[in-house]
Amino acid sequence: MKITEALIERFFNNDCDEAEQLAVKNYFRQHPEVLRKYMTEPSWKTFETNQSVPGPVAEKMLDMIRQQTYGGRRRMMIRNWAAAAAAILLITGSAYWLSNSVKKQPAVIAATEKPVETPAPANFHTTANTTGKLQTLILEDSTKVELAPNSTLSYPVPFQSDRRQLTLKGQAVFYVAKDPGKPFTVFAGKLATTAIGTVFRITAFAGKPTSVHLLSGKVRVEADSSIAQKTGNVLYLLPGQALQLNAERHLVLLNKKEKAFLPVLTLPQKAAAKQDEVMVFRNESLETLFTSLSEKYQVKIVFKPAQVSGMSFTGRYDRHKETLSEFIETISLLNNLVVREENGTILIEGK
Repeated sequence: MKITEALIERFFNNDCDEAEQLAVKNYFRQHPEVLRKYMTEPSWKTFETNQSVPGPVAEKMLDMIRQQTYGGRRRMMIRNWAAAAAAILLITGSAYWLSNSVKKQPAVIAATEKPVETPAPANFHTTANTTGKLQTLILEDSTKVELAPNSTLSYPVPFQSDRRQLTLKGQAVFYVAKDPGKPFTVFAGKLATTAIGTVFRITAFAGKPTSVHLLSGKVRVEADSSIAQKTGNVLYLLPGQALQLNAERHLVLLNKKEKAFLPVLTLPQKAAAKQDEVMVFRNESLETLFTSLSEKYQVKIVFKPAQVSGMSFTGRYDRHKETLSEFIETISLLNNLVVREENGTILIEGK
């Protein structure tokens, strides 16, 4: 089968049949340098996520946000809302999730990219909420914005032909109208948050930590070049996840409740007692990772430590969204390894 750009695009859009999926995956195994080309901004933009915080949970979270932010004594009330958010996972640039090949939602990724560029102020319209209650705005692209008291939002009118860029001071919830050809970016504090078809909240009051909280869709959060991050300055959030830029200018987790908004997998009682649905890895060596998976799921995984020396992984394995074989296949593919199964044993080899 001839591998074309159109076929690869369909692969990332989850439009391939089983034979086409296999052909593209084999092609990437044989040509890892081609895969690297797709580990970029365009491939991220083309991915369509169906994952979101369950409706009742999302509504409850929004209600909490509104009550904490807009209610009471007609002034901004900053409270500890971390308990309502799930944690963010910081994934190093060495790992990228192929949404189609592993049939799951993308992991959260961090990568080193260009510094944040604040949009030019020319032809900007500024809306300031000087009232004591929530102000609702409908932008020209049909995006809905809930602007908090003591907050201002600036944006060009009209938006540029290839992008939608806004600057926020204070707090707002954005219900972004989907337009894949025009990314929606909010500049707030030292962070730039880019979204496509998303609901998220940003808090960026002067003298307070800047935070981003995602409710549905997908967002890309980029810290400017003055923020030193070992994992890179670009982060990707999934629904229910949140991050904060603290006073020490570090991006930090708000809490560690990764499973708060994940669907529950029904397992046999014996298996459920000893197997968690989600395994989280943070800069774990592949040798340790494969060994942990083997011990936890009682599956024989054979590999040579020398062949995975120096390789590491940061991310999570969710048994509800992919099989163990698919998870290992993804890691192997991205590290130029070959994985195969023989009689229930997973064999991992170098190329």
